[in-house]
Amino acid sequence: MKNYISHLYIVIMSFFMMACQSEELNAMPPANNNSANGDNKTLIVYYSYTNHTEQIVADLRTLINADVIEVEPVDKTLKYEANGYAIGTEQLNKIKSNPNSESSYPEIEISFPYGVPEGWESDGHSPSMGELEGVRKYNTVIIATPLWWSQMASNMQTFLFKHGNEMAGKNIGLVVSSHSSGISGVEADAKRLVPNGKFYAKSLWINASKHSQRKALLEQWLKDVNFNDNPSTDSGQVQNDNTMNLKVNNSTMKVTLADNAATKALVERLKGGAVTYNAHDYGGFEKVGALGFSLPSNDTYITTEPGDIMLYTSNQLCIFFDSNSWEYTPIGKIEGMTKQQLKDAFGTGEVSITLSLDKPTGVASISANQTKSNNIYALNGQKLAEVPAKGMYIENRVKKAK
Repeated sequence: MKNYISHLYIVIMSFFMMACQSEELNAMPPANNNSANGDNKTLIVYYSYTNHTEQIVADLRTLINADVIEVEPVDKTLKYEANGYAIGTEQLNKIKSNPNSESSYPEIEISFPYGVPEGWESDGHSPSMGELEGVRKYNTVIIATPLWWSQMASNMQTFLFKHGNEMAGKNIGLVVSSHSSGISGVEADAKRLVPNGKFYAKSLWINASKHSQRKALLEQWLKDVNFNDNPSTDSGQVQNDNTMNLKVNNSTMKVTLADNAATKALVERLKGGAVTYNAHDYGGFEKVGALGFSLPSNDTYITTEPGDIMLYTSNQLCIFFDSNSWEYTPIGKIEGMTKQQLKDAFGTGEVSITLSLDKPTGVASISANQTKSNNIYALNGQKLAEVPAKGMYIENRVKKAK
């Protein structure tokens, strides 16, 4: 592996690159670099081939105080787009066949397009994040990368292969640029390469149709993950109101919720307690089951991906292990699990699934079973003649809701 560029060469190239950058980058005011006094706690690491990711990082840097590292291939003559991205595909297949071998990953080097942070001075070898005092201050690392064939671009995979273990305990944000493909494969790559990072519960996906809206999307994402320029490394994995828990068999999974009327209604119901329902196999690509209540729907034609949770006919949840195209209302996505891991967790046949929030505010549990009984009470203890049309009640000593 070639050595990282020297300090003097970096400084010279930084001035050259600043002079040659596009209008958009030149127009951007430089962010304050507070590395010397320790105020800057965030590092952005990015790779960009078509400059889309570079533009995303340029906008992100105007919103937060961060140092920036750019990952570059050692061989800058490679034309990844040639012959249907043949080179990129070859590199990805090599990684996939032997992900634990350093020889599987393409050679890279790093540069500092906004100046060299203190502590990153090269000492004649590839610096390790762990051995440089200046880098230990980072509590948060934001990884910005393009998607290639549903996987993380190979050059960024190299950087994380080398330095992922040094990010243990740090808050990790993931920003992915793609043409149209979903980012679940990139999320899986990131969590494989940074096994002990505390990932934000929500990644940011900016596809080609939304690239012009990138700054607004970045602003919203920073709010969604409760980003703080000075987070504590002891704060644990970030939890937000846009997540719920899903428990099946012996596995509990984190679900990032979509932003729509259906999920808002579901969260309100879960604030009263967990919801348990039964689901069965359908078509070899999903588990589907009736919730026992309806949610507002706004169906659109969607091609699903593994981990997607969709609302079907207003009252059924479909959890996908594979792709299917139909009209659904998005509910959310199970984070950080591959297709095979999902299949293993859910198993075959009918299963009981429990949905919950981290901090429910009401009764302990809600059952989807709404059969009538002679033992029906209001929560204040008053006996009722029948199941109420709406609201919570107690049936046979079990708290329920409609």
